[in-house]
Formats: sequence, structure tokens, C-alpha cells
Amino acid sequence: MAGPEVDDAPDALGPGQGSPPRSRLRSALLGIGIGAGVGVAAVAIAFSIVAIPLDIVASTEPGSGLDRTLVRRGLFQLALPFGLVTGIAAGIAIGVWYARGGRLPNDRTPIHD
Repeated sequence: MAGPEVDDAPDALGPGQGSPPRSRLRSALLGIGIGAGVGVAAVAIAFSIVAIPLDIVASTEPGSGLDRTLVRRGLFQLALPFGLVTGIAAGIAIGVWYARGGRLPNDRTPIHD
């Protein structure tokens, strides 16, 4: 069985010249895309951790447990702001990292021999 192929070709820029500069538009779009995904996931996590248990507790309370302001506004006052802040922070971090030449490792050697 043959091992993984290794690209031994020299870089297009030549030795010692580094990587080509990254496009600002591509970096911004990458940051927006990843930030949106992280934001949606953060909203879902915050909603599932906070709002759903509060709804269950409030529904078991006799009287008007579901009419509490904390239960009705849990999504809008906690989950959405948490998701927005987390998504924006992740998007900015990824966009800046990519614009500065960041990339994932491309080493294809197997971990276990």
C-alpha cells in the first residue's frame, strides 16, 4: 500500500518569499461566514441552557409562572445578545487571522503508523 503523496514542488513565489497577501474581501467574507455560524450555535446553546429550563420550571408553577418577564424575554435578553457578541468576536478573530496569513495545517501524514 502506497503512503500519502507529498507535494515537494517549490512554491510559486520561490524560497523565502512567504505566502501571497490575502484579499481583504475574502478575509472579511470568511470572518462573516464563520461568525454567523458561531453566532447561531451560541444562540441555540444559550437558549437551550437558560430559556428551556426556565420554561419548564415556570410551567410547573401554579398560577402565572409563564407570565413572568424573565421567562418571556429570556431569548431576547440573554440568548440573542450572547450569540451576537460571540459571533462577532469569532468572526473578527478568524478574519484577522486569515488576513495575516493564517491557514490550517496541510500535513497529510497518518497519526498512527
